[in-house]
Amino acid sequence: MFKTRRRFLVASLFILVIAGSIYYYRDSILISVGKYLVTEYPLEKADAIVALSGSVPDRILEAVDIYKQGYAPIIVLTREEKPPGYDELLSLGIKMPEGYDINQMIAMKLGVPAASIIILNERANSTYSEEQVLYDFLKRRNLKSVILVTSKYHTTRATKLFNLITDGQIKLITRPSKYDTFDPKNWWRVRRNIKQVLFEYQKLVDYYFIRMSAFFN
Repeated sequence: MFKTRRRFLVASLFILVIAGSIYYYRDSILISVGKYLVTEYPLEKADAIVALSGSVPDRILEAVDIYKQGYAPIIVLTREEKPPGYDELLSLGIKMPEGYDINQMIAMKLGVPAASIIILNERANSTYSEEQVLYDFLKRRNLKSVILVTSKYHTTRATKLFNLITDGQIKLITRPSKYDTFDPKNWWRVRRNIKQVLFEYQKLVDYYFIRMSAFFN
């Protein structure tokens, strides 16, 4: 009985030490959690700029800035799944602007020629399927490099998925949008950012399952 109590006390002390360490270093741990989600490569010339779907207008604003700096000759826009009820609206003669419509409008209003904007026809329902559509387009056009623009919290997962899909055949330059308000050093103080972080880590788990499946196949 003495040994059992001693083991219990040692285990309790160990747990308290771990919990105390986590609490003491909580800010550093939380900052690391946020920073992991952000990937950024130095800008360099590429064949195309891609603004991923999912957030307007932070991604297209960054893409337009990069275009105007002369880093690539075209901006590529992707299409998301149709929103629920969209076809019913069309049948009633109502055309609701989608994300890519708004992105195209913003880019053109900011001076990007219509001829320099390419909208992909295929729709995607996830980052994985979106980047598969993108990879098919890049291969068809024989494009060898791309600047991938997305929100800060989305850059790490988008980078990992792109490299998995392309197997390194396309040079990737990942750029987080400076117009995204996500702050990896302070994310836990903003409810919207908390949701973004939790969602991204859930999706990163999905990515690792996809990677494992690809490895075993």
